[in-house]
Amino acid sequence: MDVVVSRPADVGEALVARALTDGLLTVQRSGSTTGAVPDLAALAPSGALTVLDQRSAGSHALVVELPGLLVRLSSYREVLDVDVVGEDVATTEACLRQVLGSAREAARQPDGWVRMRLWSYRGDYADMSTRQVLAPSWPAVAGNYAAPTATALAPLMTAPDVDDRAGRLVLWHGAPGTGKTTAVRALAQQWSSWCEPHYVTDPEKLFAETAYLLQVAGVDDVDDDDRQAPWRLVVAEDCDEYLRADAKQRSGASLGRLLNLCDGILGHGLKVVVLLTTNEDLGSLHPAITRPGRCLSQVDFAPLSPAEADAWLGGAGPTPTRPTTLAELYALREDRRSGSTGPPEQGGYL
Repeated sequence: MDVVVSRPADVGEALVARALTDGLLTVQRSGSTTGAVPDLAALAPSGALTVLDQRSAGSHALVVELPGLLVRLSSYREVLDVDVVGEDVATTEACLRQVLGSAREAARQPDGWVRMRLWSYRGDYADMSTRQVLAPSWPAVAGNYAAPTATALAPLMTAPDVDDRAGRLVLWHGAPGTGKTTAVRALAQQWSSWCEPHYVTDPEKLFAETAYLLQVAGVDDVDDDDRQAPWRLVVAEDCDEYLRADAKQRSGASLGRLLNLCDGILGHGLKVVVLLTTNEDLGSLHPAITRPGRCLSQVDFAPLSPAEADAWLGGAGPTPTRPTTLAELYALREDRRSGSTGPPEQGGYL
């Protein structure tokens, strides 16, 4: 069978396809990981012979062969895709695990950072890029939260996995400036050994476009035999209008599809946790969202009490006389450093 190459980037894919269609190599396994890997050749198994080394427009493709194996590595925008074609399942899967393991080690993030996959919808396709994000550990930021909030967050932050947990929806609600975004970054750090964070930049499209939702959830990447694939933490912030009680009337089946991904047929077999944040009160949300058994975690981000705020500020200056958000505390601390004595303004996002 002839393989048509329509663009330079297809050459590596064509070599993989030819190896399969020739009939000598009959097993294919694929995987991907994020992070900058400066030298793809260093990831190749020992003794591999280079068949293709191609660079163009920020991409790098490398195809190598060994007895009974062909390996393709393709890096673009700090996402590495790996295809392995072999004679038998065991050898092919072992090679894929080795290459991906070496790639993850080579791209390991510095302490205090995680790599997030950022998703956006471009009208007819989903675009994904990656970015290093400063992500503090939970112990480093736990003191930023009111006691009830910190107590509710702790079990989720310290979970070693969620394999046996009921519910796949994490719902965080609270006023702006109470630290929801900071907690998202901390959770990404705490789960980094077993879960990849995927941040949705356009939640309105996630709710409206079924194909986009399925791509972000990784439906097309599911391999029933791959039990080692990492979990996905899909994060969508500020989802207020999609979670209100009248959401079904305004957006049709959009909310239902998302909830089906969390605990319905759509999500069966997927290793996905969906984290939604909202500034709305719990009572204004659609009852389907808070149905018993649906939420893995449901946390109210409350402002700090006057005593907690005073402790956070270190006891310097007047004690706040009302509950204070984290954003307001940062503003108040800066005011004290600059000598301002005015009341703190309403804080922004943290």
